[in-house]
Amino acid sequence: MKKVNYRTSTIIGRLLVCALFILSGAALILASIYLEAPTVRKVFSVAAGILGILFFGRMAIMLIILLFKNKNMFSYDQENITVRDKTIKIDSIKSVEQENDIQTGYLGIKTPAFILNIKGGEPIYIPTYYVISKKDYPIIHKTLKAIVSDRTKR
Repeated sequence: MKKVNYRTSTIIGRLLVCALFILSGAALILASIYLEAPTVRKVFSVAAGILGILFFGRMAIMLIILLFKNKNMFSYDQENITVRDKTIKIDSIKSVEQENDIQTGYLGIKTPAFILNIKGGEPIYIPTYYVISKKDYPIIHKTLKAIVSDRTKR
């Protein structure tokens, strides 16, 4: 069985970027409290800091969960593909698509995903959680398409 995993190095890199923005948001809030500035500037600094902490804080929580959970994106062999403990026969997959706004289930965050359209069933989503690099994204998509197209060669 071959496996495709999320890269730990990419997850940690994205987590560090989120931490940088969270610290910047906290610095904006603290700067607006302790520095002399017009009231309007203080209000905008606090608002920008809160929005940055909320947005990047949610992303950081999602990345921390992904860092410690199973990093297996999907696994496959000649007959089956397994996505999040669901095993699907490759013969039952109609097509593979890409979508940009799939609900992850983590704090309402939407992420790009690969979709396996099943014959006579609900589609199976393989979320990327924003941890697939631009270089790996087309490779994984081609791999999924090759898995599905190989069933016609058998």
